[in-house]
Amino acid sequence: MARALSLAGAVLLGACFHAPAYAPERSLAVLRALEAPAEPSSSPASMPARADGALTADEAFALAVANNPDLAVAEAEAAVAAAEVDVARQLDNPSFRLTNFRFADALAGAPQMNLGVRVPIPRPGTVRTRVAAARLAADAAESDAAAARRLLRVLVYQRFAQIAWLRADIDELTRAAALFEARRAEIGARVERAVATRVDLAVADLTHAEALEKLGRLRSELARAEAELARALGPGGPRRFHADAAELQAVARVPSREDLVARAVDSRPELRASQARVAEARAGVHLARSAAWPWFDWVQVNYYVGPTATPASFGFGLALDLPLLSWNRGEVRAARARVRQREAEERAAAAHLSGELDEAIARLQAADARVAEIEQVLLPRVEDAAREAAAALAAGAVDPLAANEIEGRRVAARRQHLAALFERRSAALILEAAVGAQLDL
Repeated sequence: MARALSLAGAVLLGACFHAPAYAPERSLAVLRALEAPAEPSSSPASMPARADGALTADEAFALAVANNPDLAVAEAEAAVAAAEVDVARQLDNPSFRLTNFRFADALAGAPQMNLGVRVPIPRPGTVRTRVAAARLAADAAESDAAAARRLLRVLVYQRFAQIAWLRADIDELTRAAALFEARRAEIGARVERAVATRVDLAVADLTHAEALEKLGRLRSELARAEAELARALGPGGPRRFHADAAELQAVARVPSREDLVARAVDSRPELRASQARVAEARAGVHLARSAAWPWFDWVQVNYYVGPTATPASFGFGLALDLPLLSWNRGEVRAARARVRQREAEERAAAAHLSGELDEAIARLQAADARVAEIEQVLLPRVEDAAREAAAALAAGAVDPLAANEIEGRRVAARRQHLAALFERRSAALILEAAVGAQLDL
């Protein structure tokens, strides 16, 4: 007997879960595994099409979908919610019961007992309702993961456009710095001939130094944008990005608001998630109301085992829950309040979508109008001025400093054009994010 008890105790102790203490070494090992270079594979995300290994925007987004840790967490949560559907479908197991066993009867040599099998009885419709609620929760979790992918796409493509803009702007500002250097040299030569003052030279030096400071600021901003993009792609080795001015050349064509609303209603995962959560809350009301009615808790089949047992020593038992002390009104009220909360969230999601669309449309229209104004007015005029200045300079009819000034204004106009193109590209991506689908812009 003692040996049996010892074995039972060992089994129980072995079945216990022992939570491990926090080990910094494990966290360090996880970090090292994440930072280790990935093995080459045949996936497009891990095999850039360019010979220099630089990623395009599409390749970077594919890599981000595969590696981004935050997106992986959202997708894992969606997988857990999907697995909960099978949990909701399961029924409670029956139980084997031994009752009315008395040691006095066993010592007297006439042991007797009742053996029973008790089976829980679910309330009508509760299993189906739980399964439906679990499916709705899974749909909402999958919609949340889709929303995370949508926002990740906007982040990746925006950073690519920002990197393209900054690289082109650095090139233009480098040209401007060269012009300022040439102006400083020309003024220095004039100071030596006593046809210019040292104040003019100091101003030229200051202008050149300001251009160099702006170059340093742009390079720092470019490094931050590349670091943010690399972080969005997930852990891994150093990455290079193929982002040039072509990233900014999207032609803005704003569809009608009605078309955008129709696309958004069909595509935005937040709207699907809010509807699923409303239906899930209503399922909770159904479950709470069903618990307020009398119902059988279990049914049990018994068999008497003893000296006087016969083949007919069977019986059965029933347990009926009677809502005499609690009619479950509190849970019903809470479930109905949850429905009202989810309905308010659904209306808020729709209102938020409407405001996002209006703001994104206005932003894109304004950015498109600015690009058109620069391309139709500023750039042609500055090009005409630069062409006339070059011809006059070749003929010796204009001061070199005046021609240098015009060329500097030409570079400044091109920089304004690049900034406007980036603003339009960013506005187009924000509109796509508001719609929840890629648009032909």
